[in-house]
Amino acid sequence: MKRIGYIAAGVVLGTIVALTLPSLAQDTGSPAPSTSDRTVTVNGTATIKAKPDEAVISLGVQTQANTAQSALADNATKMTALIAALTDKGIAKDDIATSYVSIYPTYGNNGMEITGYQAVNQVDVTVRDISKVGEIIDDSVKAGANLSNGITFQLSDQNQGVDQALADAVANARSKAETLAGAGNAQLGEVVSIQEGSGAYTPPIYYGRDMAASSAGAASTPIQPPTLETQVSVTVTWALT
Repeated sequence: MKRIGYIAAGVVLGTIVALTLPSLAQDTGSPAPSTSDRTVTVNGTATIKAKPDEAVISLGVQTQANTAQSALADNATKMTALIAALTDKGIAKDDIATSYVSIYPTYGNNGMEITGYQAVNQVDVTVRDISKVGEIIDDSVKAGANLSNGITFQLSDQNQGVDQALADAVANARSKAETLAGAGNAQLGEVVSIQEGSGAYTPPIYYGRDMAASSAGAASTPIQPPTLETQVSVTVTWALT
C-alpha cells in the first residue's frame, strides 16, 4: 500500500510541474511592441542657386630648350613676366599661388634619344572682380602664358544662403514625413534626430593647353560665369503618435 501511495504522489507532482511549464515559457517571451517606439525617417533637400563673384584661373608657362638648365632659366624669365603682368592688373600677390612645377626630358621618334627638356610652371590666380577674367587671360597670354587648366568659379562667402536652405530642407522632409505618417494612420510627434549633409558642384571652364592663339585677336576672351548650385540635404526622424 505504501508503494502505491508513493506512485500516486509522483503522478500528482508530475502533473503540477507539467501545468507550470507553459506559464514559465510565456514569461520569457518578447514584450509586445510599444506604440511610443514608432518612428519615421525621411530625407529632405534644398538647392542654393547663386551667381559667382570670384574666379580662380589656372595659368602657366611651358618652355623647351636643349638643356634642362636652359629650359628652366627661360621658364623662370617668362613666369616672372607673367606674375608682373598679373600684379599690374591689380591682382594681389597673396592671390597668386604656385600649383605645379616640373622639368622633364623630351625624346625622339625612337623613344630612346633625349632631344631636349621642357619646363612647366603654373599658378592659380584668384580674381575677385569677375568682370576682368577675360581681360586678365588676354594680358597673361601677351605676357607669355601658354598653358591653362581652366577656370573655377566660386563664391567669396561660402555660407551664403546655407541657413535658409537648411530650413527649407527640413520643411521638405516634414512634408514627406506627414504623407508617410498619414498613409500609416499616424501623426507626427516630436523630432527625434536631425543629421545634415551637403555638397556643392562648380562646373569649371577648360581652355586648351596652347593659349598662344588668344593674343592674335583684338576681342577680349569671352567669359560666361555659370550659376552655382549647392544642394543641402538633411535626414530627420520623427516619433509617430
